[in-house]
Amino acid sequence: MPAETDLDQLGKNVREIDERYLVPGLMRGLKILEGFSRERQEQSIAQMAARAELSRSTTFRLVYTLEAIGYLERIGESKTYRLGTKVLYLGYSFLAGRELVDVATPILERLRDDTHCSTHLVVREGTEIVYVARCSGNTRLVSGITVGTRLPAHATVTGRLILAHMPISEVVGLYETYQFKQYTQSTISSLGQLISQLEEDRRKPSLVSWGYFDPGISSLASPVMNRASVVEAAVIATCPIDTYPQERFENAIRERVEQAASDISRALGYNAPDQ
Repeated sequence: MPAETDLDQLGKNVREIDERYLVPGLMRGLKILEGFSRERQEQSIAQMAARAELSRSTTFRLVYTLEAIGYLERIGESKTYRLGTKVLYLGYSFLAGRELVDVATPILERLRDDTHCSTHLVVREGTEIVYVARCSGNTRLVSGITVGTRLPAHATVTGRLILAHMPISEVVGLYETYQFKQYTQSTISSLGQLISQLEEDRRKPSLVSWGYFDPGISSLASPVMNRASVVEAAVIATCPIDTYPQERFENAIRERVEQAASDISRALGYNAPDQ
């Protein structure tokens, strides 16, 4: 009798699945997402329905749900869709996120040691920023910021910094129906104000917060570029607002934060243009 092959065993494992516990809706939604590829980056509902072998009505409901939770996004005013930030972020987290954090961590540690500030690496997801790495400083600052913390992008200099390097059309798409929440008197409160601020922010290599989000905290953020010259993340240093005189913070600390962001960018393959 021939020996059992791996393929035979795989067949047994498949047959052992208890279909009572399968969720058909989830399977259909994943099938739609699997239909996107390098060659098919944009699809209409009709195209998705054909590839997933689903009815138009079922596909419409699935696409509506996937768009609502960020896994698909409509392209402008068209009837076509592309993968949303959430599915891209999930893929990035597994394929490249570890490289980013691994590259950044020793540089964040050096920045912390040089400045005595807490240092962080932040990425954007939708209208929020997400902390993906943190090195605690030796100040008296007791912070609730941990890896995984999310903050509103519009209300933080780090979020503004990342948004400022996005196409304005994408920013408008993100915020045209957004309810702007006030955190301090300085918080941006409308889309028009946000666009105006981003136009100003785009010209700066770093942004400083002197109590902008939290009245007791000062922070400095600078962008991290990847090999495609796209802003992938931001480095941020934070400390109690009375740790440094404002002028020193905005000069000496700024220089170190910008250098750390530049070091991470180069490690990711970014080649800065000649000045």
